Order: sequence, then structure tokens, then C-alpha cells
Amino acid sequence: MVAEQATKPQNIETLQNAGIMSLLRPLLLDVVPTIQQTAALALGRLANYNDDLAEAVVKGDILPQLVYSLAEQNCVYKKAAAFVLRAVGKHSPQLAQATVDCGALDSLVICLEDFDPGVKEAAAWALAYIARHNAELSQAVVDAGAVPLLVLCIQEPETALKRIAAS
Repeated sequence: MVAEQATKPQNIETLQNAGIMSLLRPLLLDVVPTIQQTAALALGRLANYNDDLAEAVVKGDILPQLVYSLAEQNCVYKKAAAFVLRAVGKHSPQLAQATVDCGALDSLVICLEDFDPGVKEAAAWALAYIARHNAELSQAVVDAGAVPLLVLCIQEPETALKRIAAS
């Protein structure tokens, strides 16, 4: 329900005032995979809304948990986790740096090698939003080994993946 309500701008302030970030964080560790995935999706939608909510994800120590889980989980969770990283990293160089500092680049680069094209696309989006802020962040993405894998993504048959990899 929170993930659904987070799509409506009029609900964001109410969710934020209810302390939703601290309520969603433990759900990322739930034993039921769909609960983990939906909690990540809700966090991504909230962080995507504005930089205050993205900052709350960083301050809530949620990013390291997401990065750690990227290697362990299924494709639906990987897409949701990459969406959260993208949503946080898009707002400012400082927030993008926070995603880098928690080890997101290595996990996102590994996701570029995933079998699922949706996972590759989500990882490419996140890397693009991190790299676009400044030369240092761009260099960090390059140093993580993303470029050769992005070139391979351009050679994939899926148009959406080609487009984001090229960008």
C-alpha cells in the first residue's frame, strides 16, 4: 500500500511525517521476497520524489543494505534496488557520492552482466544518474569497469537497454 501511495505527490508529506523510512527499512530484510521487493520499490519512489527523501534514505543507512542485497537477490529485487540507487543519486553530486561511498558502483557493474535485460537497464540508469553530476563521479563509474559492459549492452537486442546504455 505504501508503494502505491508513494506514486501520488499529495501523499508524500503524510508518509514522510509518519516516519515511513524507518518503517520500510526492516522490510528490506523480510523473509518474504515480495515484501523485500515492494519495500525497495516504495523507498525508490519516495527517494525519487525529492532530495529531502533521498537524503533520508542515506541517513537511514538503507543504501549499504540495498547494495549488499543486490548480489544475493532475484531480478525483481535487483531492479527495485537499482531504482533506489538511481533515485537517490539523481538529486545532487553529494547524494550520488553517497551511493558511490556505499559500494554501489561495483554492484551496479555486476548487474550489467545479469541475464535479465531489465536488471541491466536499471543498473545502466543508476550509473548514468551518478555519472552525470561531475567529472569525479564520471571517472568513478569508468574506474568501476562500467564502460566495456555498457558497450556490450548497446549490442543487446532490447531497444530500451540500448538507449540507456548509449546515454
